[in-house]
Amino acid sequence: MEVRPRPHVFLGVIHVLLAALLLAAPLCAADTGHPAPPIQGSDFLSGKPFKLDALQNSVVLVDFWASWCGPCRKSFPFLERMQSKFGGQGFKVVGVSLDEESINVRAFLDSLSVSLTILHDPTGKWAEAYGVVAMPTSFLVDKSGRIVARFEGGEHFKEEEAAIEALISGAKPISDVRVAPSLQSTGSLKAWRRGHLADAIMSLDGDPLTRGMREHIHASKEGAAGDGGASGGGCGCN
Repeated sequence: MEVRPRPHVFLGVIHVLLAALLLAAPLCAADTGHPAPPIQGSDFLSGKPFKLDALQNSVVLVDFWASWCGPCRKSFPFLERMQSKFGGQGFKVVGVSLDEESINVRAFLDSLSVSLTILHDPTGKWAEAYGVVAMPTSFLVDKSGRIVARFEGGEHFKEEEAAIEALISGAKPISDVRVAPSLQSTGSLKAWRRGHLADAIMSLDGDPLTRGMREHIHASKEGAAGDGGASGGGCGCN
């Protein structure tokens, strides 16, 4: 006797497979031209609720950073200046700390007197969603909520300012600025989890010579830990 498969059984199997694929796939592709993945939490400084979606109709720069990352520290005066310069034109800087410990976030912010919107992502879930492979990394988001430019590794201040100004004026921003593939974090140890492999650089006080020596030693140890690459170094920006 021939036993014919029941159609509803096949349909049930297909539905299960489709559900599994949807669960395995990322919710959003965080790349240029794609919608910015959602970010929802509390402002670290004010405690007020925050949703990235609420900033639609604004140009937003989402900056991922950590307290131990030297280039991250250097970028904060620039970020403050951008907020001051373009804030009246519908521009907003949102900084996302990837430190595991909130005490390090607090010490970092207190040392710089930061006035920006700051969020804390100790688990790295937002960094994962955005595909962060180097520290720091900034994403420029347009008024419709789409990523239009990505800046990796820090200290691309001229390029970032030009892109912000272009987007606010309605022009097309410049293309992405990426670190070299050899400096990207592609292994199981994420870019924001490598601070323990390099000396913390929390203290950059003192005279210029002392600060320069501390940064040089910090960068040298990061490079040596990964044989010059980001897989072992601290920030992926050397």
